[in-house]
Amino acid sequence: MIKLKKSLEIKVTEEMLLKRAGGRSNERTAQYLPEIISLGEGLLEPKTVYDVFAIDKIEEKRLYLENGQVFRSEHLCKLLIGAEKLVAMCSTIGSALERKVRELSEAGDMLNSYLLDIYGAVAVGLLMRSLYQRIKQDYAGFGITVYLEPGQLDWKISDQRVLFQLISPEQIGVSLNESFVMKPVKTTTGVFGIGDMDKVKKGVFACEVCPKRKTCTFKHEAEELLQDRV
Repeated sequence: MIKLKKSLEIKVTEEMLLKRAGGRSNERTAQYLPEIISLGEGLLEPKTVYDVFAIDKIEEKRLYLENGQVFRSEHLCKLLIGAEKLVAMCSTIGSALERKVRELSEAGDMLNSYLLDIYGAVAVGLLMRSLYQRIKQDYAGFGITVYLEPGQLDWKISDQRVLFQLISPEQIGVSLNESFVMKPVKTTTGVFGIGDMDKVKKGVFACEVCPKRKTCTFKHEAEELLQDRV
């Protein structure tokens, strides 16, 4: 099991928060953002874990690992065609921030609760992308796909169970309930493929082919992914 202990960049900006809040700046909201960023930074407990697994075979809708585990997703199988290895990863910012979000809400401070929750969503997305980029650096010269998360496109969220069996996110404080919801909530999992550069295609992030791309809450993050700015 590989646990990444090196620091990964999580730099949330006011611009990012404004985009997630709807992209409309107003004086009242803007004045809270520096304080929210400062508060959020103090509540982050970033942890990541990942491991690399040999792929046995890829069928139309099933991907088999050499250890016997199976993922079921046509889109995932198409994405990883030609890959020899699969990287499974998990990132979390911990539970301190969501406890503070709940505390602010219970105190009636709905605006700061809302903005801090947005901060957490942006932060965990940045952490995951930083982890992906750091792992890619270790495989320079190989073909590397983009990453896909359970629940995206046709990949059923129930395959979270397989991911948990592979990399044991419990060791970084992440649990999975019977409905496949992770705790802490601000946690992300995903996989991508590695192989011969001539055989592996980068592919496209799920956001590019998602029919809800234009209206999705995460559309601004999607735009950054599709422009390959991470």
